[in-house]
Amino acid sequence: MTWVAFSIFSVTTLVLLLAAGTWIAIALITTGLSGLYLTGGLRPLMALGSISWNSINSFTLSPVPLFIVMGAIILRCGIAERFYQGLAIWLRVLPGGLLQSNIIACSVFAAACGSSVATAGTIGTVTIPQLQRRGYDNRMIFGSLAAGGTLGILIPPSIVMIIYCSIVDESVAKLFMAGVIPGLLLALLFMAYIGVRCILNPSLAPASTEDGGKRTLRSLFDIVPLFGLIMFVMGSIYAGWATATEAAAIGVLVSFLIAALYGGLTWPNVKLAHIEAVRTTCMVLFIVVGAQIFSYGLAYSGVSRALTEYVLSLELSSFVLFLAIAVLYVGLGCLIDGSSMMLLTLPVLYPIITAAGFDLVWFGVALVVLVEVGMITPPIGLNLFVLHGLSNGRPFADVVNGSLPYVIIMLLFLMLLWLVPEIALWLPSQMAGNA
Repeated sequence: MTWVAFSIFSVTTLVLLLAAGTWIAIALITTGLSGLYLTGGLRPLMALGSISWNSINSFTLSPVPLFIVMGAIILRCGIAERFYQGLAIWLRVLPGGLLQSNIIACSVFAAACGSSVATAGTIGTVTIPQLQRRGYDNRMIFGSLAAGGTLGILIPPSIVMIIYCSIVDESVAKLFMAGVIPGLLLALLFMAYIGVRCILNPSLAPASTEDGGKRTLRSLFDIVPLFGLIMFVMGSIYAGWATATEAAAIGVLVSFLIAALYGGLTWPNVKLAHIEAVRTTCMVLFIVVGAQIFSYGLAYSGVSRALTEYVLSLELSSFVLFLAIAVLYVGLGCLIDGSSMMLLTLPVLYPIITAAGFDLVWFGVALVVLVEVGMITPPIGLNLFVLHGLSNGRPFADVVNGSLPYVIIMLLFLMLLWLVPEIALWLPSQMAGNA
């Protein structure tokens, strides 16, 4: 089978399997195995054992289950809810009131959880009933939560970033640091948008009539522990005191201590958190194995090499190539979820972006922003579905329309990232030992 025939076969098979509702991991493995057999018979299949083992027996992936456990403990033991309630007291005076709390809470919880869906779902469960009861505009509620939830894969630690690094063989610590400033800037842009909208139309976010009073200082007890956990985890990586895996292990221990401090460290909570962590970890690793098998099929058939040579022969400028990749991801983001989209395309794009001279750390941040866009673009935007399920019967159109302005903000931010790559690259260059 030629590389052209393999390409046609792979695309057709993947589309049919995904359209039939097949899990992305199964679709990737099935396509890769059948393509390899048609290309070289049984001979290329002899390497599958080594490929599967090596793809998950990786130190780069070792932080994944630890960060998932940390996020599950924070989610199930009441830490996230207390953090939001304490934060809302301090931010109620800003234009937009509790909508601003949504962005900040999502940013901090995202750093602890590393999952966009979990972030949007957790903060949404706490906030949607309260904001609707206070008369906040539903589109503003859903939009702030959907956009804030996307920060879960940009502000480190991020599971998506870890997977990216395992595929392109890049430093997890560097990519983590590269996501800090872009994540914070994007959060500030979201907050600025909310503030301007609410200043122009105060009815979108009614002013709070509650008096924080003595609760203000007491609320610090709900804010400081989780914020301190994130600062310690990221600070230890930045200072070179710990690897990402060691920092994740410390984060798990501290999350247990915080849960015990709040009285939420019960056996049912711990059991449920670990069951969820095992399920999520197995799902992630299964997808990684599927992506590696699919990637092996592309390399064995010559697709990766041929496509790279073809794209380079077009002599596109770096900017045009980047725009083409961005359009590809925005389009795919409307059809499949972000992590699957990344694992599906990176085996093809990796040799192209390497040959084009893109910095892999910078491209990783840009790719995560594109994946974020896919999280809140219909029809397959996971954050949109999660929030619609929590919307108390509001139309799905409210969730979508509330999220669209944030899509525009993220795309404009992507152009800023192209123009000023130091936004992502400056902090990694300042790391201890430049790890």
